[in-house]
Amino acid sequence: MRCLFYSIASILLLTFAFGVPAAGALTASTPDSVNTECPVSGQPVKAGMEVETKGGNIGVCCGKCKAAVEGWSETKKAEFVATFATQDGEASPEAEAAASWDGDPYLLTTCAASGRPIDVKGTPTTKVVDGRELKFCCGGCAEAVAADPAKWLEKVDKAQIAAQAPIYPMDTCCVSGEPLMEKNDAGEMAYIGTDVIVKNRLFRVCCAMCAKKVTAEPDAFALQLNAAVMEQQGKDYVLEACVVNDKGDINKESAKAFVVGGRLLKTCCGGCEAKVHADPTTYVAKVDAALAAQREKAAASAGK
Repeated sequence: MRCLFYSIASILLLTFAFGVPAAGALTASTPDSVNTECPVSGQPVKAGMEVETKGGNIGVCCGKCKAAVEGWSETKKAEFVATFATQDGEASPEAEAAASWDGDPYLLTTCAASGRPIDVKGTPTTKVVDGRELKFCCGGCAEAVAADPAKWLEKVDKAQIAAQAPIYPMDTCCVSGEPLMEKNDAGEMAYIGTDVIVKNRLFRVCCAMCAKKVTAEPDAFALQLNAAVMEQQGKDYVLEACVVNDKGDINKESAKAFVVGGRLLKTCCGGCEAKVHADPTTYVAKVDAALAAQREKAAASAGK
């Protein structure tokens, strides 16, 4: 019901404020911004809402998002603007990549069918099922899941929710903005949302309507989550050096920062970033261990 009200209110607001927009009118960048979608909310940018940078201005949708982007480091702002550089009037490959999401890698260490370690029989079998990467201990398991995905994937979803929920970067619905937490009878904040896995990524929403929207059009919401991950985990990054090279400097100009499976990873160079994408499970596990230690330390401090 909340989402229905939200959707109707949004439609009425846009209708009265702008009339009926021409196709694509709400997705065009403003004359003063390099981007078409707000990097925080994923919503269309609004004229007059820009954050100035040396290479170009970053468009946002509202004052709250503007404040969030203004809090970015100058390096992060420059990297964002650089992705929208043009080549002979066409968007650069970096810009196109920044505006799309192909799903997350399968990061569980157990077979999507049998539950056994994926390397129990040697090199794991990788198969894309319904647009989603999955890994298996053998070809037989891969074929079984491909033949009847619904029979097998519920337990995979549950395992991925358990792995990603502790590091989820937002406490509001990624579609409607409705809160996902409220006080229970004991006076403690409790989660009241709905968990949805799309292409191995956890999305937390407030209702079934928002769940359908995320499932149908996940790209913008995934990019929104990535921006939130960069913001949240970047404030107190868990590793002091490159996730690949323990001696690599993650503060130098050639360093890279990117999101894999809801985790922020930093490398000292593009070469190390390529190694992460070639073997994400190994390096995400390293970050997960550091994040778990960080949470335990915070819990211990809170209990004192």
